[in-house]
Amino acid sequence: MSVLVFYKPTPEGAEAIRAGATQAAFHRTDLVVHNVPLDAAEEEKVVALASGAATGAGVPLRTVPEPADGSPVDAFLAAADAAGVELLVLGIRHRTQVGKLIMGSTEQQILLDAPRPVLAVKA
Repeated sequence: MSVLVFYKPTPEGAEAIRAGATQAAFHRTDLVVHNVPLDAAEEEKVVALASGAATGAGVPLRTVPEPADGSPVDAFLAAADAAGVELLVLGIRHRTQVGKLIMGSTEQQILLDAPRPVLAVKA
């Protein structure tokens, strides 16, 4: 079993990692942080944040890099559909109705297409 976190380099993404670690400890499972940036400097920062959260919660950690090609959302949803994934965690921010209509929303797509329960957290 795993708690799967969709990471974005935003305050909401950092909060999703922290909430995911808490949920992984509660469910006594491992924490998987998906969509870790391929850029070495950003990857180091994300892994340090995730390692600290996982260590503090006492859970094992795995990271999955962002896909080199294709949609990060599609890759995340495919991973979410895998056996053993118990909960999805997603950082969200408030968007206006017009903003959602014009720009769309990665988070909205995940919420609508998720094959597992989703915990949406705000920063």
